[in-house]
Amino acid sequence: MSITQLFRHWTYQVFAPGALLRSKYNAFKELLAHDEACLELIADLEEIHYNREPADWARVVYLTGLLRERVVLLVARLTDMNPVRHMGLGEYRRKVEFYVQMGVELPAPDVAPPHVLSLDDPSLTPELAGGKAANLARAAAAARGAGAPVPEGFVITANCCQYVMEYNELRDELDERLARVNLAEPEELARLCAEMRALVLRAELPEAVRAGVRAAARALAGEERLLAVRSSAIAEDGEASFAGQYASELGVPADGVERAYLRVLAAKYSAKAVTYRILHGLADLETPMAALVMPLIDARAAGVAYTRVADGPGGAAGNGGGDRAGEPVLAVYSVPGLGTSLVDGRMRPEVHRLTRDDPPRLIELAARLGAGADAPVVEAPLLSSMEAKAVARAAWAMEREFGRPQDVEWAVARDGALHVLQTRTLQSERAASGTVSGPGPGTPPEPPVGARVLLQGAEPASSGVGCGLVVHVDTVMDVGNIDPDAVLVVRTLSPSLARVVRKASAVVAAAGSRASHLASVAREFGLPVLIAGDEVFSALEPDSVVTVDGWRGAVYAGRVAALLDARPRREDRSPLARRLAGVMERVSRLTLTDPGSPDFAPEKWFSLHDVVRYAHEKAVAEMFSLVGRGGRGLRGARRLRSELPIVLYLLDLEGGLFEDAADKDEITPNDIKSLPMWALWWGLSSEDVAWPKDTLHLDWEAFDRVSAGIFDHESSLLASYAVTSENYLHLMVRFGYHFAVVDALCGPDVGANYVNFRFMGGGAGPDGRRLRLCFVRRALEEQGFSASIKGDLLDASLAREHMDHLQRKLAVLGYLLARTRLMDMQLKDEEQLEAEVGAFRAAVARFARGGGG
Repeated sequence: MSITQLFRHWTYQVFAPGALLRSKYNAFKELLAHDEACLELIADLEEIHYNREPADWARVVYLTGLLRERVVLLVARLTDMNPVRHMGLGEYRRKVEFYVQMGVELPAPDVAPPHVLSLDDPSLTPELAGGKAANLARAAAAARGAGAPVPEGFVITANCCQYVMEYNELRDELDERLARVNLAEPEELARLCAEMRALVLRAELPEAVRAGVRAAARALAGEERLLAVRSSAIAEDGEASFAGQYASELGVPADGVERAYLRVLAAKYSAKAVTYRILHGLADLETPMAALVMPLIDARAAGVAYTRVADGPGGAAGNGGGDRAGEPVLAVYSVPGLGTSLVDGRMRPEVHRLTRDDPPRLIELAARLGAGADAPVVEAPLLSSMEAKAVARAAWAMEREFGRPQDVEWAVARDGALHVLQTRTLQSERAASGTVSGPGPGTPPEPPVGARVLLQGAEPASSGVGCGLVVHVDTVMDVGNIDPDAVLVVRTLSPSLARVVRKASAVVAAAGSRASHLASVAREFGLPVLIAGDEVFSALEPDSVVTVDGWRGAVYAGRVAALLDARPRREDRSPLARRLAGVMERVSRLTLTDPGSPDFAPEKWFSLHDVVRYAHEKAVAEMFSLVGRGGRGLRGARRLRSELPIVLYLLDLEGGLFEDAADKDEITPNDIKSLPMWALWWGLSSEDVAWPKDTLHLDWEAFDRVSAGIFDHESSLLASYAVTSENYLHLMVRFGYHFAVVDALCGPDVGANYVNFRFMGGGAGPDGRRLRLCFVRRALEEQGFSASIKGDLLDASLAREHMDHLQRKLAVLGYLLARTRLMDMQLKDEEQLEAEVGAFRAAVARFARGGGG
């Protein structure tokens, strides 16, 4: 019998017929559907809030919009059930919705001029020019003084980007796709990003913008110079570097700048750029793209200079030494021509190490140029010692200008002229700026004692410690479905690997460089990265557990607790995290916890979750009122008296109670005939679980404010309820701050049998609730249930089991409910969780032997 048929049977057998009754019952069914949808949406938002599902802000806006729509319908159905009692709820609902709406709305984009500005214009600000262009504009005087002038150029401003989006009505189209982005589905991500890029590439520039860009490009290019159109997004080269995530268009003629600009805008929606931005918690609307247009340098050599790196293998692939060994040094990385082969990890660079003096002194040529991990080195130095010193002086001037160690991009033209092309805060410095608690990222843990070394002497490109199963990755596309916390073994440090920096625990590469874009991004996220040569593929066997030491360039067998326990704890303080924290206060924070309290009223609604809880409780009360109320009791639904401190009312549809219980005002467990109800009660009342006999011995009211307490014996408003038939059970059991719903059919038709289970809430903090949910999921999965967790909600199901088997599973489920009442307050860590799982497994084995209960 389907649930719909059961409800219909309930209507005709238990309730009096009539149009009003039918309307009220139909409203109740619809309300339950909206209630379930609301809880699902709250769980989806909690997944994002607890940092388990990275998402674009557009998805937050979309989900909160759906939630608000469902809450409107939920309250409307409650009003339909009793228009007199629930009149005026809409006004209270709109007040809560207003706060949610205000929390998710971002400031309207600025589309006003200027849309084109010279790089030396004094009005050029980071808000207009983006991080890259603004840094260069600020650095121009210092670079010129150091003999490495910044090339002239102009900026197509961030306001112009917003204007183009508004002019072409792209905002809604883009947000609709961003709301569907799921970083765990790389193929769908690629498809959505391709659609967004196509939208931008089809856009038209407003005539005023076209005229301004065309005039500036022609003036800069002169008769024949080719240009470079480079990304300079808001937030780029700021707290987030966006290293290697956006696009540059090189060798562009003056009349091609307009289309090149659109390609740079479109690259904002590449899969890697969208992934990186989402992982940094930045909204698309708050990261508009400016573009920097400069002459293309015909470079003989190019590269980057880091003004402060650790001496020795961790810093610049050198051997340490010098007259002040162990002190930080300045490192210059060089490759022939343009620097793309360096930053994409394809070429092993030439590395000069210099002192951090003013002027810098050359320590050594630490590494010679090579094409790959095992390629022969190029003996002739690419840069002379004088050129290396010149680059170092320019980089040192950038550090003095900005007051912090810098990552400086430079190029030496074929005529010998040195130019600074970009400068930004060095990633190791940014990573240390307040996003870590515990030992600082510059403080390596003590070396392990007795650990078996699998690999040593590797070059650390990004420090830190990671542990996991080894996965050999042949192509970039292979990383899409890797398991969390994998140690990736790769050929080279491709920038596309940036999309797994929050998923992998470490990366060990055969080739690459500390100066690559991927290494830069890894340092932002604290992901250890080593460069170890081709031997890495033989040294690290697939599916083996290893610990990667990104401080010492070593890999150890197994899990090295001494290293892992000393890792700094990282906190998410991204713009999305900060903004969403305020929104979730008005979405999921539950303040209406006691239906018997005078404060359980619409005037006290604080969040949408409060509205949902209130509507559900009042709707259940309305349905109980259909069978009449005698005092605080319920006519038709009878109190189940037992040794357990649970107030439970049971409404029997047919055959759920023995015949001699027909005239009883109250029933006992011995009166239960319903197969699923009796099986679940058998487990719930197991002698293995200690229930308090008298709740008045404790201050339960105070305890309930911080835990999942047990309700007072006489409070029918806090009652659990069961609807039964001979083979059917619908049970909603409440334990203070959390509740569970069991819906089961257990009869001779194996194909129709099922158990659906929902568990939500808790009074402990997020870690305690998460650990309890993990325990419940593992316990159920060992019994054959399919289970999933979203936020504070667990759903599980089991189907097509023989009725005898299903009864045993229901008994285990009842025992699980009893055992986990206060578990969220007790569980503190994974080790304790494992112990509880083992103890539960042993108890279930006793059930199988016929003991317990």
